Amino acid sequence: MTDDYTYDPRALNPILAGLAAGAVGAIAASLIALPIYTPDELIANSLTVTVAALIIGALSGMLWRRIRASSNATRTFALAMVGGFVVTMMAASIIDQTTLNRFIPYAGAVSLVIFLSVGLLTPAFARAIAPAWAALIPVVLALIVGFGLFGRGTSADGALDLDDLETTASTAPIASGEAAGSPSGAATGGEFTVVEGIATYTVPETLRNLEVDAVGRSEALTGSVSTDGAFKFELDLTTFVSDQPRRDERVTSLFDADPIAVFASSDFVWPGGQDGTPITFDVTGTMTINSTERALTWTVEARKDGDTISVTGETDITLTEFGIEPPSIAGFVKVEDEARLEVLFRAESG
Repeated sequence: MTDDYTYDPRALNPILAGLAAGAVGAIAASLIALPIYTPDELIANSLTVTVAALIIGALSGMLWRRIRASSNATRTFALAMVGGFVVTMMAASIIDQTTLNRFIPYAGAVSLVIFLSVGLLTPAFARAIAPAWAALIPVVLALIVGFGLFGRGTSADGALDLDDLETTASTAPIASGEAAGSPSGAATGGEFTVVEGIATYTVPETLRNLEVDAVGRSEALTGSVSTDGAFKFELDLTTFVSDQPRRDERVTSLFDADPIAVFASSDFVWPGGQDGTPITFDVTGTMTINSTERALTWTVEARKDGDTISVTGETDITLTEFGIEPPSIAGFVKVEDEARLEVLFRAESG
């Protein structure tokens, strides 16, 4: 590419050329970003990548229009693209350190593709003999890709379902004389111990005026359930892991001195009827967090599969009622005073 410049009225307008170049970069960046860890679906997603690429493309077109007839235009333009990439990475570093941990790998890959595409294609497209509407084709395609890939491979969901755990169902027939609604081989009053358990929390956050959900997950749930209605589980609150290590550190610091949460009740309803048929009911009991006891009701779904029972439950709590001050970072993150807790476990007899 040379710096020789001759005006041709048939050539594509530089601003439109920049938009087209940004659109090509947006499509490439959205596809490349799919397998990369996305720290937040509202900030780092295919749609925001597309919008950012189009803005960078339009700005680059404006710059090329201004400098294209000057000496060393190509070099100046290339240096501007390098400078734009450096500034973008500096901003990404600040975001990584303050709000979105592990943002740099995502932003680095996406920004590199966008600035390379814009830097190489804007001058080339501006020399192309093409009607103005031709520049809109890649822009429309970029928007289609941006909307189509929105939400792919992004942040976690705290919802749990009975089918999230594999059950080891017994195929042995129920012996004659067993109580209806009791698991096969178990007498009324038998205790079943949790052999696999998961817990999640979902807490609304406001991140620079963007509402998001913080989701943490733990596999440290233990407990037991009895056919006579006794129900108890324990959870180490310092074992929750989210997509943000800094958030996990704050959660750990909140419960380091008293990490075990306990829920106990005698209201559990054993699922009767045919194996594999779930029932839904409420379980009211006492929840203890930070040595603070509060009455709490869980909405529970339970299913019996032979000598195995699978249970999922969900409830909402107010953090300050348990002495938990919602952590916030002034100007960046505000955590709401509420949380949804969900548990899922599989319990077996013996």
